[in-house]
Amino acid sequence: MEPVSRFNLINGVPDSEQVEEWVESYFQGLLKMMNPFYSKVNLKEVLNSIKAIRFDQLAAKELAGESPQIIEMATNLINEMAKSEIEYMEAYVEKE
Repeated sequence: MEPVSRFNLINGVPDSEQVEEWVESYFQGLLKMMNPFYSKVNLKEVLNSIKAIRFDQLAAKELAGESPQIIEMATNLINEMAKSEIEYMEAYVEKE
């Protein structure tokens, strides 16, 4: 029995919009989960901690069983989101 993907294929290509939506939801879920812990420490410590998180590895592990193409797409997207979040936090820390 062939494994079932959570993503549709369009002409044999993963639906990038579905993958993007999944990554956004997954990333925001991770941030929400960490929020209570981070609310107790200063922003510089939070920033250093977030920089150390391998969001791509977490996403890849969550997507185990999906095609390599989907995993690559998702890990690239989540790395972009994490980079943007880190840049935003760095700008905020600089203003303090």
